Amino acid sequence: MTDREKLHFLRHLRPVHLLTALALYLTGAGLARYLGARFSGNLFLLGALWLISCLEGFFFLGDYIQFPFQGAVFPLTGTGEFDQEEASSSPDELLLYTALTLLSSAAALTTVLAARGALSSAVGWLLAAYFLLLGLIILPGLAVDASGIGEFASSLSLVIFPPALAFLTQYGDFHRYLTLAVFPLFPLHLALILSLRLRSYPADLHRDRKTLLVRMGWTKGVFLHNLLVLSGFLLFGAALLFGLPLRFGGPVFLTLLPAGYLVWYYANLERGAPARWTMILALSLSVFFLPVYLLLLAVWLY
Repeated sequence: MTDREKLHFLRHLRPVHLLTALALYLTGAGLARYLGARFSGNLFLLGALWLISCLEGFFFLGDYIQFPFQGAVFPLTGTGEFDQEEASSSPDELLLYTALTLLSSAAALTTVLAARGALSSAVGWLLAAYFLLLGLIILPGLAVDASGIGEFASSLSLVIFPPALAFLTQYGDFHRYLTLAVFPLFPLHLALILSLRLRSYPADLHRDRKTLLVRMGWTKGVFLHNLLVLSGFLLFGAALLFGLPLRFGGPVFLTLLPAGYLVWYYANLERGAPARWTMILALSLSVFFLPVYLLLLAVWLY
């Protein structure tokens, strides 16, 4: 397999998006365990396999019908030429077969969950809503990814639903700790997606792809990114005031240093500073994944 073929394969897998969902799934299970739920390894594994099958199935299906679930994090070029080439090429039938296999696996796993008595009404509605949301993101005629709200839908599907699934299957009901711990990550992830969109902004603008950034414009998009980063940490502060244990929310603020530097750097971009995309990408990933890692570590250590 050539380097280009490997890159194609990674683009279809979307490892960063999958890692996001799995890390938040682990966080939800850890919170349930912390609150006294009896941890079931079988249910945890079944839920994780369902999540992977469903996500990857829609990733491959979106690529086949050329309505992809968010762009690749690591494009081949920095100017969008690879995206244009990929959009103009004919879809590979293997993508369709892979998508159908994965989605069939998700359906089979749903049956297994029901057989084990883990498919309560709340879990069932959550799985149905998740399946519908992913379909709305990528299906032609319904695709919201290029409508200006796709970024919000993608963050919902990667940050909010996975921990809710893990928590419900382990704990059986919702708890305020789940909301307080997870919801502040939503604006941080949305800021990450905006950063990833910034690099492809010229190509999106040229192809009239109505992303949130294209609709708002570069300047307003940078301002929104900085506002989202700041609001994420403000929400963590509010969560501590509303009862989230300090051992969970406190370590997150260690990420304020790279977050502050990223906000400052984006403010300089508005004034015409050169864009160093490697550094921007590294900072953007760290501002989201470091809080996730620290929260994940905290809920499993206590």
